[in-house]
Amino acid sequence: MLLTHRLRHGLVRALAAGAGRTDRNPVVLLPGLGAPGYLVDTLHGCAASAPSFLLDVPGFGAGPMACEPELGALVDVATEWLSNVLDRPATLFGHSTAAQVAMTVAARRPELVGALVLAGPTFPPPLRRLGRLSVALLRDLVHESPAALPGTVPYYLRAGPRRLLRFIRSAQRDEPERVVPFVRCPVQVLRGRHDTLSPRGWARSLADAAVHGSLVTVPGAHTFPATSGGLTSRLITEFGPSR
Repeated sequence: MLLTHRLRHGLVRALAAGAGRTDRNPVVLLPGLGAPGYLVDTLHGCAASAPSFLLDVPGFGAGPMACEPELGALVDVATEWLSNVLDRPATLFGHSTAAQVAMTVAARRPELVGALVLAGPTFPPPLRRLGRLSVALLRDLVHESPAALPGTVPYYLRAGPRRLLRFIRSAQRDEPERVVPFVRCPVQVLRGRHDTLSPRGWARSLADAAVHGSLVTVPGAHTFPATSGGLTSRLITEFGPSR
């Protein structure tokens, strides 16, 4: 079901599933680099256990943009959505650049987030320059599945290169390692075994810096949720607390 909420920052669209269940805290999914399509399978997997929502932020789906394609704007929109739409803390999932968004939301507004799942969190300090990032991306693509393309490419085409670059550069300016120690809820870091955008040492350091952190390595590369929605949803819902 498609929901729309007009918030102070703009119109936010979200896919909702499993909303009739009330025995588990809701799951909220934030997509990496603004491409929600590849997380639809994960959404439906989560919906079997909890009311679940997939946000179209910054708005690369159909319709108007919810916000500017920058990390700070996404943090504001996600925070406002959680505060205005849900009546209890969520299990908040963010993949790739959205992992940075999710951890900042959890650090700033701990009452909104009961558990935090960070999948393929970007970017370690060496990848905060475009040249090094480009090399890591090429190394990752060797291990990616073409099955991820339908859920990502149409959104990237709609966004256009300028918006995507603006989004990436804002994420490269972020310093997640300074944020995660302020997250008080349990944190689970997920990464694909061949993910060169979120190397094991970086993912481990974020898990270790969290007050209650753990690291899980799964098959695949950076976009593993696109081809492993069942596994991803199971890890999210098993980690998230009951109401």
